[in-house]
Amino acid sequence: MLSELKTKGNLKLIIVFIVVTIVIVLSGTGYFCTSTRVEYIEDRNHYLWPQRLNDESVNETGSSWKNVRVLCLILSSSSGQTKMAAVNATWASKCDKKYYVLSREINKTDNAEMLITPEKEGRDHLTAKVRYALTYAYEKHRHEFDWFLKCDDDTYVIMENLRHMLASTDHNKPSYMGFHMKLLVKNGYMSGGGGYVISSRALRDVVRIGFKNGFCLLDGGNEDVEIGKCLQASGAQVLSTLDMSGEETFHAVSLFEHLTANPETFWLKNYAWNKHSMGQMCCSRYSVTYHYVRPDEMYIFHHLLYHTEVLGILRPPVPDKIFDLQPVNPS
Repeated sequence: MLSELKTKGNLKLIIVFIVVTIVIVLSGTGYFCTSTRVEYIEDRNHYLWPQRLNDESVNETGSSWKNVRVLCLILSSSSGQTKMAAVNATWASKCDKKYYVLSREINKTDNAEMLITPEKEGRDHLTAKVRYALTYAYEKHRHEFDWFLKCDDDTYVIMENLRHMLASTDHNKPSYMGFHMKLLVKNGYMSGGGGYVISSRALRDVVRIGFKNGFCLLDGGNEDVEIGKCLQASGAQVLSTLDMSGEETFHAVSLFEHLTANPETFWLKNYAWNKHSMGQMCCSRYSVTYHYVRPDEMYIFHHLLYHTEVLGILRPPVPDKIFDLQPVNPS
């Protein structure tokens, strides 16, 4: 009887050992879904962002995206201190350098550099304000940065995605990109609120050719349209910012409107170059900018993007090629 019990006990141990061994082997092959361990990596500006351990770079350019140098020009106003504080505490810390572009000096937000223009306040003077900022950036910083981002103080920018995008094209060639509008300029223009980026060569050319030769208004009109005219006249090429699935990475209106607006009746239908910029499939997994983001939403966006992980979701693998910055040919 005793020997029989010992035999049964040994048999149970052997069965348990076999089962544990099978589980370990299958877990290693990915047969069983296991949670991905995440650690927070401190970036150059002391913000923590999640990165899966042992992953390679998610871009075909390897780690070169981290070396893309971006100067951010953020339009604001004397009444925009709350907006500036929110931008400065969230995404703008990831710019290599930033200026808040104002028409008159206000109490300084922590670590905020202000560029005071001689122009009057108000939407009617945004063209002159942006011309001044771009000219200043060219004269003072043209050799320091690869790309120049212009956006508003209600734009949220995911700088990592922007750098990945820019790493795949040459800043020494004249180009610019953003949310592409198809009217008023032959090659279209980029939504000002959605933000647009200009290569270092295009910045040189727009200042020395476009602005100097009067290809756009000195002031008045719509800032994004006028800057688009001068960029086109100076030879800057419009690059598509759609991802490889044809989804938008820059957004001209609020995320809510992009997701829920009726694509048949919403005003953006008549302006957007991409016919599929609204609805559930509007917005890329690898989005770069969002517009009309309130100060409180800046903090919410930032926390959800950088400090929240959803357990139990098996994310699809990152594709080898995410962006396809091809020139957009006018139709």
